[in-house]
Amino acid sequence: MRSAEGIGTHLRQAAIEGKDADALAVADMIIESSRPENIWFADDLHDKNGVVFSGYGSLNFANSRLDPAYMKACSSRARARTLRALSDYKAPVGEHMRFITFTVPPLFGFDFARSINLLDGALVLMKKRKWFKGKVSAAVFGDEITTGEKNTHFHCHSHMLGWTRKFGKMDILALRQEWTGCLKAVAKKMGVDDLTINTRDGLAVANVKNVAPKQRGSQSVTFESAIVETCKYTVKGTDFQKMSPEHLCQVERVLRGRRMVVTYGGFNKRKGTCGKGQYLDKTCTNDASELIPKDVGEIRKKEKKESLRQSGAQMIRDGKQELWLEQLRHKFEERREWRKWQLAKRYPAAIFQTLDGSVWYGVNHMKSRPLSVAPASVECFESFLAQRASA
Repeated sequence: MRSAEGIGTHLRQAAIEGKDADALAVADMIIESSRPENIWFADDLHDKNGVVFSGYGSLNFANSRLDPAYMKACSSRARARTLRALSDYKAPVGEHMRFITFTVPPLFGFDFARSINLLDGALVLMKKRKWFKGKVSAAVFGDEITTGEKNTHFHCHSHMLGWTRKFGKMDILALRQEWTGCLKAVAKKMGVDDLTINTRDGLAVANVKNVAPKQRGSQSVTFESAIVETCKYTVKGTDFQKMSPEHLCQVERVLRGRRMVVTYGGFNKRKGTCGKGQYLDKTCTNDASELIPKDVGEIRKKEKKESLRQSGAQMIRDGKQELWLEQLRHKFEERREWRKWQLAKRYPAAIFQTLDGSVWYGVNHMKSRPLSVAPASVECFESFLAQRASA
């Protein structure tokens, strides 16, 4: 809660200095989502297998990667998506699962946007290389960006978890050569003719590890650890408060709408497709034309409803800051009540509490126990976190 409030306050100051209405709206949402009435915890939660566990979360999200609660939810969804892709895919005979980390050399003078554009561009080229296509059949990519010393540059990495053919010493060398070529090609387009790579052999780092049931040495990693590493975060939460106001607003803007993980190769295949650039139109069901291939370019885009951030940014530009905050609190209150009902249905045997002292129950308890107020919920929450940390 304190972490989210601190990030929100830092972003708010940065947005005011930079006169960024969108960032200011996001900052208000982060601060509002970190209030005590939005933070819940419970001790009697059950998963689908009947395992009892404790948990905590937020009843409202700012829908920004700078919001720790939203980042946690994105990471959880990314892990579920990755696990689903891995379980549905039938790897060809002779392939093994590997965890590869592609590293971009630090570029002093590159801001966050240019650093991540270099990473994205090099990965796009890498996926098109004939050598890479011949080695990797299916993979999931997740990015990790950290700040360098004194916030003078950014360290960009991309973690790849997927199925590959045999990787010997010569293959690892070829991988690094291909990766270096992709980085230099993209850097040249961005105005850097001579990309400096401070390694002994002058090649960019691409670390290859085998995925094994148990970790054996530095060249292997467990499946669980590889999943967590691929899907943990794009930018570490502690790095946000170290960034300059200019960089912080830029990070919020660049990460907005960015996927946590990106699939490649065999993981991209979906049931119901009928060729490249086409999909199956099943909207017409009253005659024999229910399966009509249509070109994707002809699909009409649905008009998107204005998001809470967009409406808030517009109100801030119009000088209606107080009205925006009033509407934000009202919207979060509506979401809060809906989210409480969702949690009550999902965990019917649980008893929930929030930091402001309110209590609600799972649907199994609702007939016998009315809503009440917990006398010492803050102390209970702190003891719960202490027990979780010591476990």
